[in-house]
Formats: sequence, C-alpha cells, structure tokens
Amino acid sequence: AKSKRVPISIGLDGDWICEYLKLDNSKYYSDYTYQQENRLRCSEVTENELGISIEPAIDFGVVMDASIYGGKVNYRPNATPTLEPAVNSPGEIDDLVQRMAKVDLLSQGLVPMFFEWRERLHEDYGVHVAYGWGLKGCATTLGQICSITNFLTWIMTHPDQIKKLIQCWLETSIRYTQAMRQATGFPASHSGFSLASDVTGMLSPSLYRDFIMEAEREVFETFAPGTNSVRYYHADYHMAQHLDALREIGVNAVNVDPYIQVRDIFEKMPEVTIYGQVPPLTVLLNGTQEDVINCVKRDIQQAGNTGKLVVSTVGSIVPGTSFENLRAMCYAVDKYGRRKEHA
Repeated sequence: AKSKRVPISIGLDGDWICEYLKLDNSKYYSDYTYQQENRLRCSEVTENELGISIEPAIDFGVVMDASIYGGKVNYRPNATPTLEPAVNSPGEIDDLVQRMAKVDLLSQGLVPMFFEWRERLHEDYGVHVAYGWGLKGCATTLGQICSITNFLTWIMTHPDQIKKLIQCWLETSIRYTQAMRQATGFPASHSGFSLASDVTGMLSPSLYRDFIMEAEREVFETFAPGTNSVRYYHADYHMAQHLDALREIGVNAVNVDPYIQVRDIFEKMPEVTIYGQVPPLTVLLNGTQEDVINCVKRDIQQAGNTGKLVVSTVGSIVPGTSFENLRAMCYAVDKYGRRKEHA
C-alpha cells in the first residue's frame, strides 16, 4: 500500500499582500511595476515561511469582468477596487442592453489595461497569461452593474427588467469569454469553467431558480460540456439552500459556504469535489492554531476515503491571517490527510 496525501490549496491574493507589506492598495491594483515588484518581494517571505511562491501576475481584484458594462473603477488606498453602478434605475437597463449587444468587448473597462499588462509580463518575466477559465457569476455581476441593494430590490419590483439584464449577462459573458480566449491563446483542449458569485447566497432558492439558474447552466454547457468537464462554483456566503440547484446544473466542484461542513455538502452533492471547508474569518484569521488543526481534521474525517476534498479556505484568505495559522493548516493536512491506497 502507498500513502496519498489530501491536497491543500493556499492562495494569497492582492489584499493579503497589501496588508502584509503595508502597501497602497490603489497603487498595487493600478500600477504594473509596483504590483510586480511587491509580489516578488512578498514571495521571498512566503517561500521562507510556507514554501509558497507568489509569481508575477495580473491582479485587478474582482472588478475586471464587470467593468466591461461601463461602471467607473474606484481605487482606494486601503481597500480592493470597486465599481460604480453602470445603471442607477430600472429604466436605464434597456439602454445598457442595447449598448452591450453592439460594443467591442475587448475595448471596454479594464480589458485594454489587461492586454497592456499581459504584454509587459511576457516581456519582463516570460509569463504567458491566457484568460477564460472563469467569470463572476450572474448575481454578483448584476450586483456590480446595479449595486447589490438595487439588484436585490429590482428583482422583486422590476422582474422583467432584471430578466432582460440576465439575458444580457448571458449573451455578453459568452461573447466576452470567447473573445478573451481567442485573444490570449487559451488552450482549445481545455474544457472546464468556473463561476464565482457570492451574491447568489443572498437569493432565496425560488429566486435563483426562476431568474438565474438557467443562464448559469447555459454558460457551463457552453464552456464545460461533457461529463468529464469541471464545473466549479465559488460563493463564500450562505449557500446550503442552493446545493440542490447547483447539482442540477452539473456543478461538480465547489468552494462554497464557510457556515456548513463537508458532510452537509456531500449530503446534497455526493459526487462533488469540495474545496474547503475552513472558515477564513472565524477559524483561520481569528482562531488558534489548535482551532485550525481541529477544523482541518474534521473536514478530512468527514470526507473519508472519497478523494473528493481539497483542504482550503471557503473564500479568500483574509488580510492579516498569520503564518502560524497557515502553517497549522499545512501541518494538519500532513498529519491527518494521508490515505492508504493499495498499489
């Protein structure tokens, strides 16, 4: 018999880097040289502390995909970038829908800056960036287009307008992903897709099913067809009420809901691969090393010998999370995560 360890995923994003190095967030997310120099500076520390490298990359936070709809990007020194709403009343939705049908998506929002940075990354570091593995999901994108409060209000008060905007999201997302894949040399052989949509968790099951579910299914069927394709869904808000719907649209990998446990997900989605289930705030940031170890041990025990768990936080690692707790997560995987497999 040989021993195979449960995998672990640790991603340290721009917000964590900015907090650790005490950087100006607005400059990190908007200045190519500042971002790459500080990613490499941080990498020296993380390699020493964790054995994890932080490579040169394009990190615009979470606003690039929705920036194509026209909302202005706001940069702040102590926060991740945000978008101003592209529509401020339900009556503006028709104009946006008509505009998006005709616009050259590669010239919109942050996309031209993305291509400029992409070229420089290739020249400076030999890094080739292909884009098209995933998108912000429908509810989160509509929250960025309208503001979350307006979206959650208008889905009740102006359902027909929201349905038009969802159809616009569907058509635009497919066109945008195809254009970005073609322009960046995304491998044609790759079949898989990711949607990231925290705002889904703010919807009731019936609202998700009545408005959004079929649009997200169609995106998955376009870019992750076939039974062997990965259909990955991220949402770090309450999602237990949507697990049945995610299973029905073929989602087979999840990073969802830090408030539930591995067994709760398997109960609804027995075939899924779970990236989780460590809560980034209550356990990894604010817990003790013992809390982290116990949480990881619990998740591994609940996953059993399925081979369907990747130990990870549900959502981003929170700025300020200590190396001690990150090492505790690695230690727990090494101690409790070795499965015996017969040769």
